[in-house]
Order: sequence, then C-alpha cells, then structure tokens
Amino acid sequence: MNVIAVSNQKGGCGKTTTAINLAASLASLGRRTLLIDLDPQAHATFGLGFRGEPQRLSMYNVLTEQEGKRQSFLESVIVSVSACFDLAPSHVLLSTIEQEFTTKDESIQRLRELLSSLSFPYDYVVIDCPPSLGFLTFNALRAAETVIVPIELSSFSLMGVGKLLSMIELLKVKLQHTPRVFALPTMIDMRTRFSRRMMDEIRGAFGEHVLNSAIRQTISIRESQAAGRPVVSLDPKSKGAIDYLVLAQEIANKLPSAAASQIEAPPAVTPADRLKDFSFRAMGAREVHVVGDFNNWRVSTNSLLWQKEEGVWQKKVHLGPGRYRYKFVVDGRWTTDPRNQEIEPNPYGGVDSVLEVD
Repeated sequence: MNVIAVSNQKGGCGKTTTAINLAASLASLGRRTLLIDLDPQAHATFGLGFRGEPQRLSMYNVLTEQEGKRQSFLESVIVSVSACFDLAPSHVLLSTIEQEFTTKDESIQRLRELLSSLSFPYDYVVIDCPPSLGFLTFNALRAAETVIVPIELSSFSLMGVGKLLSMIELLKVKLQHTPRVFALPTMIDMRTRFSRRMMDEIRGAFGEHVLNSAIRQTISIRESQAAGRPVVSLDPKSKGAIDYLVLAQEIANKLPSAAASQIEAPPAVTPADRLKDFSFRAMGAREVHVVGDFNNWRVSTNSLLWQKEEGVWQKKVHLGPGRYRYKFVVDGRWTTDPRNQEIEPNPYGGVDSVLEVD
C-alpha cells in the first residue's frame, strides 16, 4: 500500500483539487484507492458530493476512538465513491482535535497505525492535509511514504513550502522517517513570462523532485468542483482530466503497486447504476470474493471483499438495472448467498444466487 500525502500550508494552490483528482485518476487506472480527508474544512468530502450530512461518521470519530476500536471505526466511516475509489470523510470537529491530543506524543502515530491494520487492501491511499502544519498534517506526514506538494505558480505558494520541508526534516530527526517529496506545478499558463520564471524557481528549489506532470488552469476543473465530481468522471476528454490522468500514471510508475499487474480496469459507472451491498459471514476466512454476471465471474483483486469486523466481509458494487447471477468465493470454495433465497440452476449442475436491480 502506497500512502501519499498532498500538502502545502498555502491555501489556493490546488491541494484539495489534486487530492481528489489524483485519487480518482488512480482508481480509473484500476488501482484500488482510498482518499482520506484530514482537512477540517472538508472540501474534499464536499467536492465528491457528500454534503449536508452533519451526523455522518468521519475521521474525527476514528482518531478520537478508544484504543482497539479505531480500525473498525475507520472501516465503518469509509464510503464508496465509484469503482475502486473510496472516501474517508472529514468533519469540522477535526478543527478541535489538536487541543485534545497535544500532550500525547504517541498520537502522531495514530493514522499510520490505522492504515497498517486495515483489513481491506488498497493500492494507494491519498491524504488531503489541512493548509496548516499542526497535528493533522504531522499525522499525515508520519503515515506517508510520499508527499506531493502542489505549487501554484506564485511566489507566495513557493514561500510556504519551506516550513513543510522543515517539518519533514523534523520527522527524519525524531522518528527516523523520511518520506519522498515531489513538487507538482499547478494552475499553470506557460504562455506568460512570469509562469516560465516561476517554473525555473521551482526546479531550482526541488531539482529532480519536480514531477514531469503539471496541471493546467482549465475551466473543466472548476466545473467538476461545482458538480461535486472528479474531472476524470465529469469530462474525461478535457485538458484537466488528461493532466490528472498523466499525473496518476507518473505516480503509478514511480510507486508501483505490488498487485498492479493483477488489476483489471474497473467497469464504467453510469448515472443509472445503483450501489449493491454484498456481505458474507465467514469466521476465520483469509479471502472472500463476490463474482457473477457483473464481472464475468472473474476472481481478481476487483472482486475482493474487505473484512469490516471479525468474520464479516463486505463490498459495495455499482450495478445497472437488470438481473444478475452471482456467488461468493471463500478461500477458493464457491457458495451461494445464504442471505438470499432467490436461486436458479446453472449449466454446470449447481445453483447460483440471483438478484434484481430496478
């Protein structure tokens, strides 16, 4: 699992936009991706269409939960955005968390410990950090192996980077942890002399650690923000979508997933699709998959359920209207859904579970 923190204490540099669209683009490449919104402003949560739900569990509940329950809390707050793409949402209460944990040195390890104990395998975890250098950002940097610093082409955006690099140096000294740092130029317009000069300054500051990808200033990205959808989903042929897909591919090449060669492209999601919640109880199982007409009966990384709690496995699948046959595969053993009484014979002498999606 590759953990990537997207951070810059300077606001307005495309930090949250990058976190959303990098995560969505990695998912569109078939990589299972989790976006964690650690910004109390919850812009990434709102930017993915999760609005007006003040009672929703969030990362605040996860980080403040008692020892031993945080893992199950993290898995319970995660919501599905699209195929291969999940979100752990934020809440304004995160703005109070620093006061709750300032006296606990071990608290900066919380996010790292949570991610290491997840029962569901993600290829990439992208963390949207707040535009500050406090407790939450420190947690994200401690958990991350890679830090992406979006830098809008202005001197103010570049000025904020120094303190972030100082915090990373502090991690190295105190915790012997040194994440890789990459600069990402954002909102660029290379037709102007000023932009070209600022690009030279960024390369001077970061050298070979400037990503080859760069994000142009385009209307499609603003439209996707207003629509509450990633640009790769709203307008996949736009310049903004292409820029973030190129970035995702560069990141995938630099940080290859161990399972990347086994991952197939996720099915396209349409507005008519519905989320079907598959769950199966299997105490002591190592792996549980769900296969059927909707995935050509293929056992793969995309068919894997996650263990929400001990012995309870779960997966949400986007399905269009229609009738589907399916089965669960528990450690290689194929079985029907015990919670579904609708079955029908198959050509091989057995039976399959059946579901209807309106």
